Amino acid sequence: MANQYPIAKDELASRSNLAIEASKQALFDLSKDVHAHPELNYEEYYSSDALAVFLESNGLSVERGIGGMDTAFRATIPGGGGGGPTIAVLAEYDALPEIGHGCGHNLIAMAAMGAALGLQANASDLPGRVVVIGTPAEEGGGGKIRLLDAGVFDGVDATLSSHPFSNRTVIPAASPKGESWSLAMVGYRYMYHGKAAHAAAYPEQGINALNAVIHLFTGIDALRQHLRDDVRIHGVITDGGTAPNVVPEFAAANFMLRSRDGRYLSDEVVGKVRQVAEGAAAMTGSRLEIEEFYPFYENVQPNVTLAQAMGANAQALGMKLDEPIPGRPGSGASTDFGNVSQAMPGFELRYAVSETPVPSHTRQMQETAVTDLALNNALLVAKTLSLTASDLLLDAAMVEAAKAEYAERGG
Repeated sequence: MANQYPIAKDELASRSNLAIEASKQALFDLSKDVHAHPELNYEEYYSSDALAVFLESNGLSVERGIGGMDTAFRATIPGGGGGGPTIAVLAEYDALPEIGHGCGHNLIAMAAMGAALGLQANASDLPGRVVVIGTPAEEGGGGKIRLLDAGVFDGVDATLSSHPFSNRTVIPAASPKGESWSLAMVGYRYMYHGKAAHAAAYPEQGINALNAVIHLFTGIDALRQHLRDDVRIHGVITDGGTAPNVVPEFAAANFMLRSRDGRYLSDEVVGKVRQVAEGAAAMTGSRLEIEEFYPFYENVQPNVTLAQAMGANAQALGMKLDEPIPGRPGSGASTDFGNVSQAMPGFELRYAVSETPVPSHTRQMQETAVTDLALNNALLVAKTLSLTASDLLLDAAMVEAAKAEYAERGG
């Protein structure tokens, strides 16, 4: 697609890349600083402040506490050409319990900050505007969902982000209609209330809540063969009684339910698991209570238009791209970026941070997230995000094509 604005692509790329390279060490230091201060959902006070201060020190104005969340922020880079679309670039910076940045969100934050510098360098020659949005609580807290509900994404035409992806950089060049690039996910806590009794002297007087949880697990195991292949259900027992000689009066388990199809998850899977949970209560005579403990994460809706634009820039910058694994479209994980992709055109670039496979949500990934390879690849991603956002600002036809694809896929 030809640029619709009078600036040569090579000149734009040169300015952007030089600005990012000039702050390379500062960006690496920032990423390592966030990594050294892991914070959980909605508690990212140190990290969000560090990122906001970085943007402010580079001449950008930052709104803090947006969307009713203390650790969310937004910086706006206005274009100098008037009119034009609004493109969002997202930062994540929350960590995991006990293992810290085992998902590499410090790299996501760094890439977004670098992209902001690249876009700022060309702002006077770009129409429209860019908003850099700091999104807390991706790890189960649903920060982007709350930002969507609060209207923070209102007026945004397309959204770009990134995420570490083991030893592979995959940018799909095509995606059949109906395909998903992640798993939709929701989490529930199933709590059973029974009646305590002496387990040896008067067991007949008790109602065993732990038996209900065990029946819940076995019932779900029996249910699996009657669900689609893309469904994943996994849980842990959080409460199972206090002593073996006391009939457990309370027991509970937390489960996560996933599928590549958000509608199938909400309309079929959730209800069938609930029936199993209710059956376990009926079998034991216990009382069932259910709470949602993870908000509903939508599956990521593909947008090949944005993916191809991102891929072209990544290749031009020298990034090594890998072919998608046959039969495994997108990621097997879940993200609240899915909710963003269901609300507007969006693409999240997943890129290699290691030469060999490294599992996410592990101490191994936590160590990988500050290696030279990971930091340097995140710097390339920053440049790619900057150039792709610029393409969208300069080329109205590309934005319209992304929106048309979004609509065609059911957005």
